Amino acid sequence: MIYAKNKVFSLEMGFTRSEFKTLLEMQDKFAYEISDDEVQFKWLDKNVALTLGDEGVRRIGSAKIPMLAVHFDFSVSEKSEQEQFMKLFVTTFHKGGG
Repeated sequence: MIYAKNKVFSLEMGFTRSEFKTLLEMQDKFAYEISDDEVQFKWLDKNVALTLGDEGVRRIGSAKIPMLAVHFDFSVSEKSEQEQFMKLFVTTFHKGGG
């Protein structure tokens, strides 16, 4: 899986910070604690650190799509744990049609 190549990496997600935090509160897949832009997920008895970075806008033609940098830190996780987390994270926070 692409998300398991590095222990620390970033993704650009199509959300505003506010949208992401709302989705985080609504989901029921992950136990977490949040403080400002720092989220600590409890995953398989370990912590996965997520930091919300800068917001921006991606322009595709005349469309404007929000963009949020999301930084992950899996320093204390094994590769298999990281893969499991990211698979669930991506499906939980997937935005858009289908």
